[in-house]
Amino acid sequence: MKPTINKDRINVIDLIRGFALIGLPFLNVLVLWAPHVHLSGTQGDILVQRFLYIFVEGRFYAIFSFLFGLGIWIFITRAKEKTNHPYALFIRRMLILAIVGGIHQIIQPGEALLVYAILGLPVVFFDRLPRWINLTLGIVGIMIGSYLGVKVFLPLPLMILGIAFGQYRIFETYIKMRKIWVMVAVLSFVATTISAVFLWLKSPTLGLSFEGVKLSEAQLASNSAFYDMTDLSMMLAPIFSVFYVSFLVLLEPLMKKWVSPLNSFGRMAFTNYIGQSVILAIIAIFIPDGIVVSYTVSTITCAIVVIAQIIFSSLWLRFFKYGPLEWIWRCGTYGKWLTILK
Repeated sequence: MKPTINKDRINVIDLIRGFALIGLPFLNVLVLWAPHVHLSGTQGDILVQRFLYIFVEGRFYAIFSFLFGLGIWIFITRAKEKTNHPYALFIRRMLILAIVGGIHQIIQPGEALLVYAILGLPVVFFDRLPRWINLTLGIVGIMIGSYLGVKVFLPLPLMILGIAFGQYRIFETYIKMRKIWVMVAVLSFVATTISAVFLWLKSPTLGLSFEGVKLSEAQLASNSAFYDMTDLSMMLAPIFSVFYVSFLVLLEPLMKKWVSPLNSFGRMAFTNYIGQSVILAIIAIFIPDGIVVSYTVSTITCAIVVIAQIIFSSLWLRFFKYGPLEWIWRCGTYGKWLTILK
């Protein structure tokens, strides 16, 4: 008989989710503030752009997709213990997510929630497969998708891998597996360092210039080289994601108190993800036409937004059980009014 899943929140998952959420607005802002964000021409701005495409692009969405798959497994496993119709409950949950994602598309075209809701419907049934099959499908799918550079394909194997991690109960036993996590962290750190240095040196000195204006021959050549670098960067993205996750797994038991604000941020991921888009979209309204916003300014703005949300989440969860959107999602899923106050 399989052991009953832990009913308590697994703090390390919230921590990883909060960390993943930190990285999302820094590149989403390029869509939300288009066509204002361009290189300012300074070396510092070029370095900020390079940093984002090497250390952020593709890394945080990968973690978010993986955690979504893990969340699917946790939800359906607990639902099976509560009701005779767990999949019907899950379908309702995904329909609500799809509606919110569809509305969110108006603010941020290409956002992830609608895609997650669509993929979640077939992915949930992977919980019926043996865990070793899901683990194999997830790893192989990620390797193929990364090698081919097909970013839109990657959420599917990442979600399947998340289900496999749930089936193996990796994050319920992570403290007992500390030695393995240390080994993974060390190896991925070495691989990440080598990859980062390689990509940094591969990056063109002029960065990626806006293509909506007439560019010089040097800028065109730099753009071409930059696209080549980003293709390689996407191939290596899983290495970075593994290091980020393994580092957080090792950090959580050592610094529980210090990282608790990030846990709160992760617990309210639904609210904060939508909130980031709304805040940045409102700011975009006040950017005059023809004004160029540098990568540095957009990055600093996103950092301020994230810090504000972390503080807000910590304060909110002192008085409430769930974030606002999490509560609405939960009420809609179960079809009843739930208490939000602690």
